[in-house]
Amino acid sequence: MMGRIAIVLGLCAGLAGCSETETGADGEDSCGAAPYQTRIGQSVEELGLTPGEKLRILSPGQPMTMDFRPDRLNIETDSTGQILRAFCG
Repeated sequence: MMGRIAIVLGLCAGLAGCSETETGADGEDSCGAAPYQTRIGQSVEELGLTPGEKLRILSPGQPMTMDFRPDRLNIETDSTGQILRAFCG
């Protein structure tokens, strides 16, 4: 019984860690991700953005640093270049 409780608690903790909003950790849209939420499913090329210090366009399997920067916009794409999500970090 204790083993099952430990498993359930572990799963809950894991899910809590995945509950990051599409904005910053504090719920604030500190990077300007909100306008891009309506672009999900569209081609990232249509946006005409240039990646830089405060913008990352992330393709599947692309390595990235794990440092959190609330002012950085991340746009995650699928293998065809369609936007999957936009988030701060």
